Amino acid sequence: MLQRFLDYSKQEKLFSTSSRILLAVSGGIDSMVMASLFAGAGIEHEIAHCNFSLRGRESDDDESFVVSYGAEHGIKVHTVRFNTLGHAALRKISVQMAARELRYEWFDTLVSLDGFDAVAVAHNLDDNIETFIINLLRGTGICGLTGMSTRHNNVIRPLLFATRDEIAAWAEKNEVNFREDSSNAGLKYARNMIRHILIPEMERVRPGARNAITATMSHLKSSSEIVDLYIEKVRQEIFRCPDEGLEVDIASLKALQPAEPHIYELFRRFNISSGQTGELLSLLSSPTGRFMDTSTHRLLVDRGRLLITEKSAGPPPDQLFHSIDEMHLSGLFTDLRVILPSDEPLPPCSLTACVDLGLITFPVKVRQWEPGDRFRPLGMTRMKKISDFLIDLKVPVTSKEKVLLLLSGEDVVWVMGYRIDDRYRVTEKTDRILMMTI
Repeated sequence: MLQRFLDYSKQEKLFSTSSRILLAVSGGIDSMVMASLFAGAGIEHEIAHCNFSLRGRESDDDESFVVSYGAEHGIKVHTVRFNTLGHAALRKISVQMAARELRYEWFDTLVSLDGFDAVAVAHNLDDNIETFIINLLRGTGICGLTGMSTRHNNVIRPLLFATRDEIAAWAEKNEVNFREDSSNAGLKYARNMIRHILIPEMERVRPGARNAITATMSHLKSSSEIVDLYIEKVRQEIFRCPDEGLEVDIASLKALQPAEPHIYELFRRFNISSGQTGELLSLLSSPTGRFMDTSTHRLLVDRGRLLITEKSAGPPPDQLFHSIDEMHLSGLFTDLRVILPSDEPLPPCSLTACVDLGLITFPVKVRQWEPGDRFRPLGMTRMKKISDFLIDLKVPVTSKEKVLLLLSGEDVVWVMGYRIDDRYRVTEKTDRILMMTI
C-alpha cells in the first residue's frame, strides 16, 4: 500500500519528497490511514481538523482524538470549530454544502498563512464511484461523469487509487487507530444509500461493477479533454472581454449546432446547470434587458449581445457626509475642491460635476439609484425619471445597476458620472463652486 501510494503520487505529480503538505484529518479511517502513509513516506506534514459541531459530544471527541494523535507523534495539529448549521441557514444551502464551504475556505487560509504546498484530502476510489453515481442521478454533462480530480488548485487526493476495503485492510494490518462516524452507517444522506444499498446491488447484478465504472470514468475523462479543447477554441472565437465582465454575440451563439451541448459546455464555467440550458436558449431570443442568473453570474441580453457579469454581494451601503472633508476622506472622489467663479470655462467631462455650493445642504448622501428616482437634467425644465434618462443615454444594464446619486436632502444633485441637476447649476449668483471628480 505504501509503495502504491508513492507510485500514484509520483504518477499524478501530487507532491515530492521535499513537499510540505497539510493533511485534512477527520479522525475517520480514510484520513487516519492517509496520515499513516504520509508518516511512513517521510513527507513533512501538519494536520488540519474541522469540528463542524453537528454531532455534539461525538464531534468534540473526534477533535480530541486527532489532537492526541498529533501530540503522540509530534505533529502540529490546527483545529477550528464551525457553526455549520448557522452558516447553512445564512447562505440558504444544505448542511453538507455549508461544511464544504467552511472547511475549504479555512484550508485556503492555512495554506496562504503557513506556506504549505498543498492540502491532502482522503477521498478514495469508492468515494469517486459514489460521486459518479450522484452526478449521474442529478443529471450532468460529460465533465460531471469524469470523477474527482487528483489535483484541483491546492487540493490533492492521494488515496484515489485505493478502495475502501484496501484501506481497511491496511488499517488492520498496521494497527491504525481511528474513530467511526455514526452518521456513515445511516441512510439519511443520498451518498450513504448509494454506498450501502445501490452499489452492492449493482455488484450482484454485474460482478466487477466498481471496476467497470472506474474504467468508464477514465474513458469519459479522455473524451472530456477533447471536448474542452474544442470548446476553448470556440470560446476564443466568439467571446470578447470589454471593461466589465465578458460579452458574446448572440447571433454567433444561435449559429452553433447542436445548440444545447454547445451552450452548456460554453457556459458551464459560469455555473450554469444542465437544467438551465433551455432557459438560456430562450433568453437568446428575448429583448434587451432580459436576464437570467446562475449561482455566481448574471447573463443579460443587451442589443444583440449577451453580457456576462459576476453577481455582486448586494448594493453598496448608503454613505452620509457631514462636511466636504468627510467627502474627501471617503476615497469616493479622485478630486474635490471649492473654487471661486471665474471667466475660465468649467470642465466639460461627465466625471466632473460643478455645482453651486450655496445651494447644498449638509449632510449629503451618496446612494445607488432606485426606481422612481427623478431629477431635472442640466439644460431641461422638466423632471425626468433617472431610469428613462439612463435608457436615453443607452447605458448598458450592467452599468446602470452601479450608478450612484449625490443627494442634498431629498434632491438629486448629481447622477454621478453622467449629469448634474439643473437646479444646482452654477449661475451668475453663485459665489462658491463645489467641483467634484470621480
